[in-house]
Amino acid sequence: MWLSTLRRRSFLLLVFGVIAFISSELSYHAQEASAIPAFARKYGLACNVCHVPGFPKLNDFGNLFRDHGYQLGSDQDLPTFEGITMGYWPVSFRTTVGYQSASLRVDGGGVGTGSFGFTGLDILSYGLLHRNISFGVVYTPGLGSAGFGAGSTAGQGDLESAFVRLNNLERFLGAGGDSYLANLKVGKYELDVPFSEKRSQTLNTKFVMYHYQAGTPYSAVLSNLTASRYSTYANPNTFAIGDNQPGAELAGIKPTAGDGYFRYSLNVLSNSNQTGPLSGCPAGTTCGTGGRGFDFYGHVTQSFGGYGIVTGHRIGLFGAYGSAPTRVNAVCPTCAAVGADGQPFSRIGVDLSTTFDGQWNLFGAWMHATDSKPLFASQGIANAQDASWNGAFVQLDWYPTLMPILDMPGWLVTYRYDLIRNTRQGNPTFATNYNDVDSHTWMARYYIHQSSRTDIAWHAEYNTFRAQGVGVGGGDQVGQTMLLGLDFAF
Repeated sequence: MWLSTLRRRSFLLLVFGVIAFISSELSYHAQEASAIPAFARKYGLACNVCHVPGFPKLNDFGNLFRDHGYQLGSDQDLPTFEGITMGYWPVSFRTTVGYQSASLRVDGGGVGTGSFGFTGLDILSYGLLHRNISFGVVYTPGLGSAGFGAGSTAGQGDLESAFVRLNNLERFLGAGGDSYLANLKVGKYELDVPFSEKRSQTLNTKFVMYHYQAGTPYSAVLSNLTASRYSTYANPNTFAIGDNQPGAELAGIKPTAGDGYFRYSLNVLSNSNQTGPLSGCPAGTTCGTGGRGFDFYGHVTQSFGGYGIVTGHRIGLFGAYGSAPTRVNAVCPTCAAVGADGQPFSRIGVDLSTTFDGQWNLFGAWMHATDSKPLFASQGIANAQDASWNGAFVQLDWYPTLMPILDMPGWLVTYRYDLIRNTRQGNPTFATNYNDVDSHTWMARYYIHQSSRTDIAWHAEYNTFRAQGVGVGGGDQVGQTMLLGLDFAF
């Protein structure tokens, strides 16, 4: 109990500390960052001006341009500027074609598949609506044959992201100045997680701790095998920091001594998109999901000698606190997003990033998570208790741009190790190490062509993972995936 109280107080201190810092610094006018490129098509520049060494991972310049709301502070930013090259239209398309194979085994049974095909389709649009008003929209249409033939997504199209951001509030509100210490975003968007999953070059493998759920067997590929092959217990909390969330964000960035940057992100999130099981649903009916409550997420970073992705080093602290609905609304059980009896959960962690020689980027994060006892008691679990687990990952990126002796320009090589270690299960009849995860990912990517109009890269990725004791017979689940393809955008 005292640990839970300490975590809550630590997160609240983090939030209030950042708010106090902002209040004391609103009069600071940040120096206009130079040499930050705009969108490639808009300014006729190759994509590697913002990316390392090509899309999708942002370099220091690209991250700063994003943090300033996709603007430099000149008339060239505006969508009405007459000098915009190539009739700029802020829409891009991206997909990956090639061959994917996957296998999954548990308790002596399993399945494997392999197919030529494509991953799906992202339709992306980012830019400015007006001076200091930026936007982002990502649409993922439902497709009958997406995912290398693994299953239809027809009828499942949705706006993955849609937001408007008011940048540089000091100037936006008419106070003058060019500080980007306060910017307000509203809509549905990716949280400022330690390292962006949307910008990750590992296309086939997610960051495990961003999506892990206590009680549910982890799987990176396919759907889990027949449910009767798995042991599992219900958890109504489906909050994941890696998912795009509906909410509002106050964020900012400030240059600091030593060529570093202080950054913060404070978020109030709706829990209307929770999709976990809810008690009290009448037999034979489908009940609504989600609730009317709010969750909170915050992330603070300080870098030194650069942004910490291509140059310099960075340290960060992040955390989340919220509640997940556990039963339906008795007045309208089939109404969406009106679940009741929200029960608390928390997440808190640290992240680190360091660079070397302009070609190495080593980064990682650690997070402690707790789902409270009432979440599991609401599912009828006898003698329910708090569930707690630790998640972490470490990733090494190598882009040998300064190795002419190897003649390897345009390459990016990655290795990532993800782990989950449970310290207590919400259902006490499950072993402590139930669903502990070890995941290894290797990736090599070669950028065939980059321009202000099109980009294409050859991509090879392999992942293997193990989830302990999730089979009904107590066996481990073992899976692997391989992707060989061409990732392109235009």
